Amino acid sequence: MLAVAGFLITALIWLPRGNNLLTALGILGAGLAIASQEMVGSLVAGLNIWLGNIYRVGDRVRIGDVVGDVMDISLLRTTVMEVGEWVKADQYTGRVVTVANRQVWVNSVYNFTQHWGYLWDEITLPITYESDWQRASELMLEHGQTYTAELQADAEAKLNRMIDRYPLKDTKVEPTMYLAMTDNWIEMTLRFVVDAQERRKVKDQLHQDLLQHVQAEESITVASTTIEIVGFPTMQVD
Repeated sequence: MLAVAGFLITALIWLPRGNNLLTALGILGAGLAIASQEMVGSLVAGLNIWLGNIYRVGDRVRIGDVVGDVMDISLLRTTVMEVGEWVKADQYTGRVVTVANRQVWVNSVYNFTQHWGYLWDEITLPITYESDWQRASELMLEHGQTYTAELQADAEAKLNRMIDRYPLKDTKVEPTMYLAMTDNWIEMTLRFVVDAQERRKVKDQLHQDLLQHVQAEESITVASTTIEIVGFPTMQVD
């Protein structure tokens, strides 16, 4: 509204005197229509957020480009404690972001926590072809079980309720190993479930413990990028 008033004052100053009133009223009407449209859009969206249970206070969401934990939901705005941006993984930046509720009409809304509360995540370990990949797989599965054992029962129960309610494919919450052969190494990938708000913490612990155990295993060597030079072009020096 302040922007509309400022625009109106500027128009009154610069427009020819004879046309000031009618033109200003037209500009004011257009400005009020735009402002009311924005306000009504946010108001209706706010009601939809509440009644449609799109997200609640405490949920971790992504609305457009904004990711964070919902701190407050008013009729017109949603206030979020931001996550990510220049901070790696899912940790707070310290910035509080206010998002107009009407953004839910024009942007996809991702809810990380509301319906299930867990996410599937993965860590990858590249090992050389000379390594004992079966032992590496055992180690990764053991560590995955260690860090997810306490939450597996709850995660499975909640997932089963979702599967009963929605047409979702039945899937496992237990840690699972996947293997892929690349040009340079064997890629070992551990898939596991994790609390949606504890992802970075768990991955850090998994990586630390896994690195210690892999270094202690003589039969496993972590791979790094290698380049094989097969020949040089003929060079003539004058």
